[in-house]
Amino acid sequence: MTKNHISLYKAGKFYNAFGDDGLILHHLVGYKFVEYKQSVGFPESAFGKVISILEKENISYKAYDKDVLVSEKKGILKKYDMTLSKALKKYDMEKRLVRIKSRIEEFSVDDLEKIIEGIECGKSK
Repeated sequence: MTKNHISLYKAGKFYNAFGDDGLILHHLVGYKFVEYKQSVGFPESAFGKVISILEKENISYKAYDKDVLVSEKKGILKKYDMTLSKALKKYDMEKRLVRIKSRIEEFSVDDLEKIIEGIECGKSK
């Protein structure tokens, strides 16, 4: 069975979304995706904002407080997969940009100047 909804779990004063659900929230809302935890967290005060965005995007969700389902909404079935695909592409691009930034920091200022001039002039070398 494939996943077709976002699961939000309340822990204290925060909600968390894990794995693909976290990536989708990172994409839609901009919350930081913590890679080593594979999750996104946000304060309970932002719950309404997150739900509003999910409903606007027609993405199904279920919210839990401990093990009790406290809120759910059915959206358009395909929207979860479509949004996940976009979120994965965006996250991959973000990771690539971080790697490029770390490589750029290894260049001398003179080398960077030559590279930037080449880009601005449309030259490959």
